[in-house]
Amino acid sequence: MAIHAGAPRRSTLAPGDHAKLDDLRARLADLKDEPGATLEALYAAQEVFSYVPPEAVTMIAEELSMPESEVFGVLTFYTMFHRKPSAKYVLRVCRDLSCHISGAPAVLKALNDELGTRVSEVTEDGLFETESVSCLGLCDLQPAVMVNLEQHGPLDAAKARSLLADLRAREA
Repeated sequence: MAIHAGAPRRSTLAPGDHAKLDDLRARLADLKDEPGATLEALYAAQEVFSYVPPEAVTMIAEELSMPESEVFGVLTFYTMFHRKPSAKYVLRVCRDLSCHISGAPAVLKALNDELGTRVSEVTEDGLFETESVSCLGLCDLQPAVMVNLEQHGPLDAAKARSLLADLRAREA
């Protein structure tokens, strides 16, 4: 059931993205009977679209037989989910005390300088975006960076630039 039942729906998807809904529905079929599959379903949607559009929230709610508001609540609670298109590689730099003291500001600066962006800006090619986030739970890797769900650290400015080179090489 839609949150705004009876209201006319306006699609937020780009014309070429409507076919991706079928891909998402196929991925959700395996999750229907799994209790607590909301996070996995949101990860699947983000993998398909690079973010979680409203249409995906509706589909997840329908396929998992749960209220849309509950799916939306999970989506907005966790910082790793995006509600607008994001880059292919989102580089999250921990800004909490131990990472900060260990050099996280220099790592974030090196990443942004190398990319020619500021925090939360997507590069023109759509490949990269940096975020400054609260604790990643990777204190043993301080200063820590997560690239999507991959853990990296400890990093310094040189290793951060090397990480970007490695990610660019994946695209070659």
